[in-house]
Amino acid sequence: MPKRREPDAPRSRGKSKKTLARQKRMRVVVIIFLSVILLACAAVFFLFQYYYGKTNFLRDSDVSQAETLPEDVQNDIDSNMNAEEQEEALREAQEAQSGIAFPNNENVYNILLIGSDRRDSSWYGNSDVMMLLSINSETKTLHLTSFMRDSYAIVGDSGGHKLNYAYALGGGPLLVETIEENYKIDIDAYASADFDSTADIIDLLGGVEITVSSGEARLINETARGSNNDYLPGAGTYHLNGDQAVAYGRIRKIGNADYQRTERQRTVMSKLFEQAKELSVMELASLADDILPLITHNMDQSTVASLLLDLPTFMSYELVLDRIPYDGLYYNRGEMLVPDWEETIERLHENIYGES
Repeated sequence: MPKRREPDAPRSRGKSKKTLARQKRMRVVVIIFLSVILLACAAVFFLFQYYYGKTNFLRDSDVSQAETLPEDVQNDIDSNMNAEEQEEALREAQEAQSGIAFPNNENVYNILLIGSDRRDSSWYGNSDVMMLLSINSETKTLHLTSFMRDSYAIVGDSGGHKLNYAYALGGGPLLVETIEENYKIDIDAYASADFDSTADIIDLLGGVEITVSSGEARLINETARGSNNDYLPGAGTYHLNGDQAVAYGRIRKIGNADYQRTERQRTVMSKLFEQAKELSVMELASLADDILPLITHNMDQSTVASLLLDLPTFMSYELVLDRIPYDGLYYNRGEMLVPDWEETIERLHENIYGES
């Protein structure tokens, strides 16, 4: 008769209890970990909801074209070309642009920055500042390209006009469309601010240190808004507040007209960028809280959230400044600057995307 095997139940039951206890503790840890993750996600979600709720989001479909423009504005943006010159410029632009493809590069995000001189609510204002900010995550560069207001452009079905006609007529969406079609470049979004809001933004960033000539100092003293502006006694290097910096960026009566005005605007932007690079993530977040309400844009919530998350990374990129039309690649006609379209577009694509 075979021996009866003694059960080992007590030891087995003891080991099972320890295993169950460990499993129970692991479940508790996992639940706590997941709860923390969910709470963190919820906090981030509500934080972005908070930030996005402070912005002035405007759907493109809600922006209509102005039926009429103020007479002085219409006179300023009208071309002095005769009918033959207009027809020739339009034909040249259409023929050159038709043979050029849009670049296909997902590493570049383009935002059009617009500064407007809006005088009343009957129209969108003069787009005295038009800068394309191109964020290239592959080359780690930020390209800031000014478009001069007197550049020739085909504006929708309206034919050839000065570029700033597009914003005066149809706001941000029409200006974006005009630059896209004329320069064969995809613009992902735009952000605009009038000059009062721009001055407030510069003040929030602490102002800018600029070296000015005696003539520039005089015009800043004459045109800076508000009563808190320090008098600039003459040529020198000064720490300009927002009002003074905006006045500096609007000067075109001295120097090389709009060529030098856009250069001044890029100078202000580069100074602000250098100052922002020195700020911590918390300081950037605090500034965003104050700056976002001053900007009108067409970016959806996920885009704004992504840009805010990547902002510290962008601050480490190299800033490259440029201007269109390029020197030597345009001619004057009827008070407009007509680009050499093929070479201009090729250079713009190469600068921004690293490809022609």
